[in-house]
Amino acid sequence: MMKDKGTGIMRILALLCCLWCMSCQTRSEESTLLETKEFAKPSMSWRPIPLWFWNNTQVSVSPLVQQLGQMVETDGYGGCAILPFGTGFRPDYLSESYFHLYGEAVSKARALGAHMSIYDEYGFPSGSMGAINGSGVTTFMNNHPEHTIKRLDKTEYRVGSGATFNRQIALQGKLMSVVAWNANTKEIVPLRDCYDEATGQVTWTAPKQSGWRVMVCQCVKDGDPNVDYLSSEAVSLFIQDTHEAYYQHFADDFGQTIVSTFFDEPTMYRAQGRMWTGDFNEQFEARYGFSPEALYPALWYDIGEKTAYARNLLFSLHSTLYSEGFMKTISDWATEHGILATGHQDQEEIVNPTGVSGDLMLVGKHLAMPGIDKIGGGRPTEDFYKVVSSSANNWDKTFVMSETYGAMGNISIETLYQIAIEQYTKGINHLIPHAVWYNDGDVTFLPELSWRNPLYNTELPRFNAFLSRLNYVLAREGRHVADVAVLYPIQTQYAGHYFDGPKGYYEGGVKVPGTDYPQISHYLTDDLGIDFTYLHPEVLDDRCTVADGMLNMNNAINHEHFSVIVLPGVRVISLSNMRKIKEAWEQGVKVIFTTQRPQQAADGAEGNAEVQSIVASMLDATQNKAYFLPSPSASALAEVMEECLPERDVLFSEGTHPFNYIHKVIDGHDVFFFGNIDATSATNTIKVRTTASKLTLLDPHTGKTSALPQRGSGEGAFSITLRPSQSVFLVDDALLLKNGTIADDPSDKRLTYSIEVQAEVEQLSAGVCFSITDAGSYYMWQFNASDPKHPRLRPHRWLGGSVSLLGEVDLPSTVSIQTGHPFKIRLEIEDEAYVKTYIDDVLVDERSGSFAFGRIGFRQAHDDAYGKTEIAWFDDVSIRLKSGSVVFSEDFSASNPFSEGSIVSGRLKVAGQMSRDILAWLQETPDGISEVKSEKLKVKNEETAYNLSGQQIVNRTSSNRKWPRGIIVSGGRKILMK
Repeated sequence: MMKDKGTGIMRILALLCCLWCMSCQTRSEESTLLETKEFAKPSMSWRPIPLWFWNNTQVSVSPLVQQLGQMVETDGYGGCAILPFGTGFRPDYLSESYFHLYGEAVSKARALGAHMSIYDEYGFPSGSMGAINGSGVTTFMNNHPEHTIKRLDKTEYRVGSGATFNRQIALQGKLMSVVAWNANTKEIVPLRDCYDEATGQVTWTAPKQSGWRVMVCQCVKDGDPNVDYLSSEAVSLFIQDTHEAYYQHFADDFGQTIVSTFFDEPTMYRAQGRMWTGDFNEQFEARYGFSPEALYPALWYDIGEKTAYARNLLFSLHSTLYSEGFMKTISDWATEHGILATGHQDQEEIVNPTGVSGDLMLVGKHLAMPGIDKIGGGRPTEDFYKVVSSSANNWDKTFVMSETYGAMGNISIETLYQIAIEQYTKGINHLIPHAVWYNDGDVTFLPELSWRNPLYNTELPRFNAFLSRLNYVLAREGRHVADVAVLYPIQTQYAGHYFDGPKGYYEGGVKVPGTDYPQISHYLTDDLGIDFTYLHPEVLDDRCTVADGMLNMNNAINHEHFSVIVLPGVRVISLSNMRKIKEAWEQGVKVIFTTQRPQQAADGAEGNAEVQSIVASMLDATQNKAYFLPSPSASALAEVMEECLPERDVLFSEGTHPFNYIHKVIDGHDVFFFGNIDATSATNTIKVRTTASKLTLLDPHTGKTSALPQRGSGEGAFSITLRPSQSVFLVDDALLLKNGTIADDPSDKRLTYSIEVQAEVEQLSAGVCFSITDAGSYYMWQFNASDPKHPRLRPHRWLGGSVSLLGEVDLPSTVSIQTGHPFKIRLEIEDEAYVKTYIDDVLVDERSGSFAFGRIGFRQAHDDAYGKTEIAWFDDVSIRLKSGSVVFSEDFSASNPFSEGSIVSGRLKVAGQMSRDILAWLQETPDGISEVKSEKLKVKNEETAYNLSGQQIVNRTSSNRKWPRGIIVSGGRKILMK
């Protein structure tokens, strides 16, 4: 049954306000407050919803229900987005058996209060119904053979001077353009009147000049099985076959349990990067009032002074048809059916987007939740988060999505945090984890992010609670604050692009000279600690005005006000944009050009002189002179910003490196989010522009609330220290409803402790082990002297018997590890989550991890590469708690408490063997959890205590409560008996 459009719109409004909880949880008459109780333990609606691959196996009801329950109740997810995947997936996609299983998932999610998102494809990319990464069957193409991807082909014929061209044109598709053009003079002659549609014959006599060609362009079926992304008619058929099928089966759950639809990796690099659609010319003429046929040569060639103009017209419409044909059509359907539309483009990190996304900002224009993905290694997507979040800011959208972590391998839990913090400081506010796998024995793209993966199972609930807290604060209606606008240089990209470029269609085809906007983005956010918003040329024209010495983006909710505008690598710009920037400059807004200056008007060559004149007047002015950085760098940009933006919304000082941050105003109250994405701890003195009389810290890692730390040297300044992958909110206290916070959990007591040892390498290296759980799970820091000229620290982690090298740390020149020379090692572990490594009191490394208090030891092995065993000496080993209590100390003067090694002259010698690794581990866990005297221990009579090996300690009656000395576990608490 179909709901009417009005009902759908009401549902989407209700969804925006309630279901996603992206609006208020507690609302007073005038404001929406952040509840400290809800922040401490966010409700289901704020939890992340992961992709759940139903991969290469027969899916059955019982494991399906069990897995979804575990995802929600154990891992802390808020639901799922089911992704059928692989040729071995059963039952058949979109069959009644499939929808029966899907319905079981919906029912389970409903019972748990969780939510689901409809992933709209079998495999990916969206648009073929299983042809790619699915069954391999071209279902959509079979259903609608005339509505798949089209390609623009050209054929050229050379024509001699004064010769007559008389040829029948063989058409395989629709004729889009037939012209004569001269490669030397750039003259173009339309030949449509010389074409006989009945016979396909073209007859034309060339002028008496050399260089003439006849170019025939036609739109043909490419053979790609995906839907024609540029055609709303075709995309409506895809929706009819997929989205509507879900709605027919689960209409009552739309806007309730089913809250969104998700598309995955459509792109225009298909069809050899020449994706086209049959009604392109009609669409062009309807919008611009003339035929584009004479412009087609510009798609491949420089046609002279009209090149930038022609390409901007053609490629801007190309991008618009893509955005409207696919994204808008899906979004409109979702709105009518009471859910949100989100998804992401493939290859978002391509610097010149013209042949891939067309215009990455425009991709998000019509979506309720613009999106991006951070998938795989070696792809600098982080330099494009701001493009997508700025798209949301430009068109007044609240939510921004990122599909994250897939195909990165079994990355560390610390890396999960680092990536998330960077995304949320750059405007993402809804992270979709990739992924949980139904068949975890056949995972195509690691990591597998569920309770079944030992790398994540203990930390995943904490991490999902962390994401939930970020969502709770940031994924709500509010406005972004930044002093700096950066013009999105899409018109320069259009002007420099052409088909069949040297980079190949997958990489975008053409590297446009002078392009630097990703580097400028990185300099601002990552190096200088200056946030910004990209301004799309359309938005600069339609939504921006100049007033009160500011350039103002006048959205209803996200209204932003800029005192600086940067034009990064802009060579081509519309006259309307240039005039608006001139108006802002005349009223005091600072203007910065980087790499190259605007020289051409996107509107046509007749505007070139005006563009050049405006730029020259700005650069030559005596008042408010503009800046030009021909070779921009972080330091050069910093100098300019010191001059043109001495007072900032957020100003960092007295620190080695600024934090990443985002500033939002929610219901008139300031919210700042700071994160350290660097490899070392940092302390910054920060000054913020705020109307708040009091600011409060919210810790998204713990859910706790605390007072602002001590103030720094400047008026209104304060100091914050963040470890790597650590973050914090700073919130106007008036925005908080202080109705409770998270209580300390005795079972989650985390120790701060240090390990000290004197080591000497006799051969190759010395390995110090700590946080030992069992023979297959521990950390080992290898102090490597195998290359005397290049000593290194090589941190390792063993987990479930598998080892990972965590890094190769080059040691500073002030530190020496040489064979035969003792050196002192100190590991400082804070809250069992962060370790600093010192050699001879010099800090050489710091990193996050899961460093639970436990046994320590040494590991020496045989190095096959060198054909030698590792041999090292150890002495003066100690473990000290934060309180100063020494819970273990050994100088090897009498005995050896370690499981291997030999004492020689008061030191422990540990040598590897060819046949096996030598693990010289402390045989008992040191006393180091909670120092409690036995007579003060309060344990219920019925409770049983255990030692750390899991062995039960006999219950004691209340009259005979004598507990053994050492560590026990009772009622979830770790307790040291003394």
